[in-house]
Amino acid sequence: MNNRDLEQQLRELGSKDAGKVPDIIRCRQEEVYAALETFPMQERNHRKKADRVVSRVRRILLTAAAVLIVTIGGLLGGAAVSPTIAASLQSVPLIGSLFKLAADDLGLQTLEERGLVDAVEASATHDGITLRIPELVYDGTRLSMVVTRDGEKRGGGILDQISTGNGTKPKYPKGAIHSFEAQIDGRPIDRQDNGWNMGLAAKPTSDPNTAIYELTTRSVTKQFTSELPDAFTLTIQVGLEGVEEQFKLELPVRKQQAKVISTIQKSREWKGHKLILSEIQFTPITTQVLLSVVSDDQKWQRRLWFELWDDRDNVLGLIGGYGAYETDRAGELRHNVLFERLAKAPSSIKLKSFIPEMEDSSSSSGSFKLNERGEVIKNYINELEITVPVDQAEIQKLYEISFETRGDDKS
Repeated sequence: MNNRDLEQQLRELGSKDAGKVPDIIRCRQEEVYAALETFPMQERNHRKKADRVVSRVRRILLTAAAVLIVTIGGLLGGAAVSPTIAASLQSVPLIGSLFKLAADDLGLQTLEERGLVDAVEASATHDGITLRIPELVYDGTRLSMVVTRDGEKRGGGILDQISTGNGTKPKYPKGAIHSFEAQIDGRPIDRQDNGWNMGLAAKPTSDPNTAIYELTTRSVTKQFTSELPDAFTLTIQVGLEGVEEQFKLELPVRKQQAKVISTIQKSREWKGHKLILSEIQFTPITTQVLLSVVSDDQKWQRRLWFELWDDRDNVLGLIGGYGAYETDRAGELRHNVLFERLAKAPSSIKLKSFIPEMEDSSSSSGSFKLNERGEVIKNYINELEITVPVDQAEIQKLYEISFETRGDDKS
């Protein structure tokens, strides 16, 4: 099966330099905002399309610095920062869940207020460095866990790496993660003979010593929930640069059952290309979309990207996804795409398709071309736009779920 790993493609395309800001100011200002925000579920709105100076797609495709540097210019006004101010910001503790540090991911940012975070507090210490996984969440669509690092022998951020070019392996500063492996009930996550085939992705946060790792399925035919048990032990083994011994942590995991599934099977055609929207699944944390693109032009298929809009013209942030050609369906590229949850339950959902322009117009990979506002230039294909009604009342109930009101599946 040929596959199109969207997570890998996002990493490869995120090569532009977004500028430099002192690390301490960059990190602590984000933590202060995370600590002070209350994220009310019924009042917090996504920005309207007209107000989005930098698109969500661009934020993901550019470097991690572009994700981290959000309001520093307005906060500091371009002035130099004294050591006293820097030290004061560093001393401000983060209040509550570390998931609040997740960029552009409303589902993770609001976990704590609804009591949906599972505190596991697993840790291991070697050579003066402590690695912790204090909390996780598994909504049946993705499994997200916070990984933090404390101690000595730190030469950079927990996810820092130095590209050596020419397809060779990157180099890592001391204390950075160079390997991260997972097992479910003692079995590898990427062995199809185990009944599952999943992958891990790492995401930076505003704290250089904290990262979020996510486990998602690499299947376009089976739901994530059908592959994993409702409860299991997740074993994590982590290698840090400069530390000889591996960090091993065991985490109890349980699935949060609640979800709303909209089975759709709606299609659009344009110039011999066909787009089929099969299903949208809502959880309190994630929005999952299953779709297919049928075409004889594989190069065109691979260049097609997607956005999900609600009925108030808010664009959902892209989390990741996976695409693969099924051997029994020639010319059909199936996608399993994950977006963030919505701020409010919608009455309808709109799937938009577009082809981003590349800096090198003859290439289907590399850096995207940006307009004068620094946004990715996107050529929307209106003929492939699909709008579908969804069960607003059931989704609203889903979004109001807290620890005390976790329920069964709604399908």
